[in-house]
Amino acid sequence: MLPSGVLSRADTLASLTVLDEKGTEVALGSLWRDRTAVIALVRHFG
Repeated sequence: MLPSGVLSRADTLASLTVLDEKGTEVALGSLWRDRTAVIALVRHFG
């Protein structure tokens, strides 16, 4: 069983938009709707 709040956070993240490899905005949740997804956040300093 998942801890309370995990699904609400996933729902919040799913509604955010990100840019795909072509620069088109897509809903983040669409990336894991039909398959498993790994999300890696990278920050560039400099």
